[in-house]
Amino acid sequence: MNPLNVYILLALCGFASAVAGVYVLQGLGWALIAGGISLLLIAGFVRKGLIGE
Repeated sequence: MNPLNVYILLALCGFASAVAGVYVLQGLGWALIAGGISLLLIAGFVRKGLIGE
């Protein structure tokens, strides 16, 4: 699996988790939001590595 696919997968999963968490907004919802933010941060690090800055 190349890094571009990993970046896209992480970004989509992070966005989906955050959106699902907003719709729940109880105990599980806050965990989904936190997980979504974490996945988006990881995707940001992968993107930073891809563009080489």
